[in-house]
Amino acid sequence: MLKNSLKSFWVLLSVVILCITLYTYDPEVGSDSGIFLVYGMLILAFPSSLVVAGLVTALVLLQETLKVPILDLIGNTHFGFVFLWLLFFLCGYYQWFKFLPWCWRKWVNRGQG
Repeated sequence: MLKNSLKSFWVLLSVVILCITLYTYDPEVGSDSGIFLVYGMLILAFPSSLVVAGLVTALVLLQETLKVPILDLIGNTHFGFVFLWLLFFLCGYYQWFKFLPWCWRKWVNRGQG
């Protein structure tokens, strides 16, 4: 019961972060709502979110070095925010609700079997 409640709450918070980001983003003004998305999902999916952030940083550096518009395809758009959110969400969801329970079961059952 508690596990399902925590999972639902985590998913709800993640979706709220995405909705707030998409609602407040104004492409004409160049709002910084993407910062809210990144910080919110960094917190919710920590520590695996650092892997996603590192991957995005590596892609930005690669784009700057090679002068190839790798990330310009998604850019600072609604699609780009959804794509970035999905990366954080999938990584965090797997970490908290698949990998960590598996590790816990292995730890608890380490002397049996």
